[in-house]
Amino acid sequence: MSIVPHKNSKPASGVDNTSRRIWDKDDFRKKAEEREAKASKEEKEDSAYEARKRKRLERDPLHQGLIVERTHLKQRDYQIDLAARLGKTQVVGLNMPLSQQAGYFCSVCDCILRDSQSYLDHINGKWHNRALGMTMRVEKSTVDQVRRKLEEVKERKNQPEQDDYLPEGIDRRIMEAEAAEAKAKEEKRLRKLEKKAKEDKQDEEDAGGDADMMALMGFGGFGGGKK
Repeated sequence: MSIVPHKNSKPASGVDNTSRRIWDKDDFRKKAEEREAKASKEEKEDSAYEARKRKRLERDPLHQGLIVERTHLKQRDYQIDLAARLGKTQVVGLNMPLSQQAGYFCSVCDCILRDSQSYLDHINGKWHNRALGMTMRVEKSTVDQVRRKLEEVKERKNQPEQDDYLPEGIDRRIMEAEAAEAKAKEEKRLRKLEKKAKEDKQDEEDAGGDADMMALMGFGGFGGGKK
């Protein structure tokens, strides 16, 4: 059986109208590597965060059961000396413990801070105070406490100044060193005067002995005197 084409139908053009998509394998491989690198980075960050969190919980006295409740934020009872190691030379190694490395060591959190600003931010921060068993909230003072504090300040102002009072910005160690230096200079000057007095006395005694000896030998003065 033969099929006769319709008289109005168009002949085939002989061109394939279907299109095949071409995939860029290098581009997709690059995107896959970027996704893997991003996932690996996020995983590392999560693991580092979990490690820091675990260490903080291990240092937290509330988590360890050492305290029942956190206390309010309190004032430090010690003076921070940021210039204690200024001008000193220290040998630093990679295998040395944190407490002996260069920087500011926090024994509470077992960490090292490389500059004074970072150290101050750390000891005034949340996690350091949580490790000390305190919150970041300050206890509210009552009216009686404020009045008592004002009375103490007023009494302190009315009291006479003590001899050991130092104005702000003057170091007591500098004053003590200057006083010791002045005392040493004064002692040295007194020793010189005493030595000179002894030498003058010795010269007078020697001169008197020579005059007596000359008189015994019959020698008189040498010129200038009346006969």
